[in-house]
Amino acid sequence: MFDLRDVTSADVVLEGGTVRTLDEEGTISEAVAVKGNRIVATGTTAEIRQLVGPHTTVVELAGRTVLPGFGDVHLHLASDAANAAMVDVRDLFTGIHSIPQILEAMRAKAAVTPKGEWVVGRGSPIQELRLDERRRLTREDLDPVLPDHPAYVSFGAHVTQANSLALKEKGITRDTPEPAGGTIVKDPVTGEPTGVLLERAQFLVKEKRRHVPQEELEENVLRLLEECRRNGATTIHEIVASPAEVLAYVNLANKGLLPIRVQLIVRVIESEIDKEALLQLGVIQGMGSDMLKIGGIKMSVDGGTTGRNGAFSEPLTDGSTGIIRIEQAELDDTVMRYHKMGMRICTHTVGDVAHAMTMKAYEKALTEFPRADHRHRIEHFGNWMFTQEKLDWATRFDVLPMPNPTGLRHVADIYEPLLGPERFADSYRFGTIIRAGFKSSFGSDGPGGYPIIPLRDVGTLVSRRTANGNVINASEAMTLDEALRAQTVNAAYAGFMEDKLGTIEAGKLADLVVLGEDPYEYPIEDFINLPVDAVVVDGVLTELR
Repeated sequence: MFDLRDVTSADVVLEGGTVRTLDEEGTISEAVAVKGNRIVATGTTAEIRQLVGPHTTVVELAGRTVLPGFGDVHLHLASDAANAAMVDVRDLFTGIHSIPQILEAMRAKAAVTPKGEWVVGRGSPIQELRLDERRRLTREDLDPVLPDHPAYVSFGAHVTQANSLALKEKGITRDTPEPAGGTIVKDPVTGEPTGVLLERAQFLVKEKRRHVPQEELEENVLRLLEECRRNGATTIHEIVASPAEVLAYVNLANKGLLPIRVQLIVRVIESEIDKEALLQLGVIQGMGSDMLKIGGIKMSVDGGTTGRNGAFSEPLTDGSTGIIRIEQAELDDTVMRYHKMGMRICTHTVGDVAHAMTMKAYEKALTEFPRADHRHRIEHFGNWMFTQEKLDWATRFDVLPMPNPTGLRHVADIYEPLLGPERFADSYRFGTIIRAGFKSSFGSDGPGGYPIIPLRDVGTLVSRRTANGNVINASEAMTLDEALRAQTVNAAYAGFMEDKLGTIEAGKLADLVVLGEDPYEYPIEDFINLPVDAVVVDGVLTELR
C-alpha cells in the first residue's frame, strides 16, 4: 500500500455534495478523494480540490449523497446464473400473476422444444399465495399443456411441481421411497404422487445443479454481478455449491473482470462439493484476495420458509410440519470439525426445532473449543420466533443472527395467519438485534427469488412495510442511520473486512455509491426507487446516470 503522505494528486475526486462517512463520529464531508484503490482524504470541496491534478477525474456531485458501498451478505447468485435458460414465470420479475399465464409461458417454450426434451420453469418463492388463484400449480394443470414433454417448475429453492411425464421418466411412483431430508407429496386418497416435491425430493426429477457450459455460466455470473453494482452492492457473500460455480468466480477474478467484491460461502452438505474437501485442504475463511476470498461454509438444517418446510415444534395452521435436512449427529460433527479447523460457519435455520438443533451444535463446539472472534452466523435467525431466550443465547456465544428484510417485504403477510399471533409476535426482530449490540447485516437471499436491491432492503428495515403496504411489528423498526450502517459497516464486519471497508475514511478501500437523491429526504417506503447514479469499486468509477 502506498503512503498517504506521498499523495499529491488523486485519481478520482467526488466534490460538492454530502459525503456521509458513517464513521464512529458520524462525520459528514463535502468531498472525497481516491488514489488507486484507496480513499486518501475527505473534507470540504476546497480542501479536496488541492488533490486535483491534470489527470484527475472530477465528479461534480451537485448536492448528491455519497455513502460507503453496500453489502448483501446472503446470495445464491451463481446457482441462479445456471438457470438463465429456464422459462421465467417469477411474479416478482415478470408480469405473470396467474396460473394460465404460467401455463402459456411453458406452452410457448414447449412449442420450440423437440418432443421428449425437458421444459423447465422457475417461479418465485411462495408464489402460490400471490397468484390470482391463491393455490399451487398442479400436475393436472401441466399435463394438458405439456403432453409430450417432461416438465417441472421450481418455486424458489424449496418446492418443485412436476408433470406426469416427468414423474414417469424418473420412475417416481406411489412406492418410491422418500429421500432423507425431502418429501414426495402424495394424494391423501389415492396415494399417488401429486408432482409436488419438497427439499431434497426435488433432486429426483432434476439434477442437483443445472450444468451449463462453463463459459456461459461465467457470462451469466458476470451479468448478475454487474446488476449488483448498478444497484449499489459492492460486496456480496455468495453461497456456492459446485466446483463449476467456484471456478466461474476464480476465472473472472484471474481475468480482472470481477466488478464487485465476492466472498464465497461454500455449501458442504447438499452440495457437489464434498463435505471433506475443505477439511482435507485446510481452507479457512480469509484465503484469497480483497476481491475474491473464502468467507466460510454453509449448510441447511431444515427446509425453507417459502416452501412452508421450516421445522416448527407445532405445525403451521395449514398443517405443514416441516422437514429436517440434517440430523443432529451429522450437524454436530460438521460444526465441530469446521469450528476446530478455524472456519466460520453459516447455518440455515427457519423453525424453532432447527433453531434448537443449531444452537446445540454451536454451543457444544464453542464450549469444548473456545475460539475468539469466530463470527459464526445463523442464517434467517431473527425472522421467526426469535425469543428473549434465543437473543440471550446468541449474546452469550457471540453468534450473529442474520435475518432477511426480503422475507418481511414478501412473506410476512402470508405467514402471519400460518404462524398465528403468538408465534408471529417475535418475527423479523431487526431493531432488537441491532439495539442488543449485534453487528448483524441483512441478506436478500436473492437473486432467484428476489432482485438484489440493497436500498429496497434498507427501506424495509426502517419502514417495516410489506409489498402489500402493511406495517409489521412497527416497534422493531430501525432508524435510517442503523439501517445504513447495517448494510455497510456491519456488512464489512460480517466479512472480517471492517479494517478495510464499511466507512469512508482515509486508507480504506475505495468502495462508494453516489445516490441521486438525499436518502434522509427521500420517502422511506419508496427506497426501492432511490436512484444510484454512480459506483466506485476498488477505486474504479462507473457512472450509471
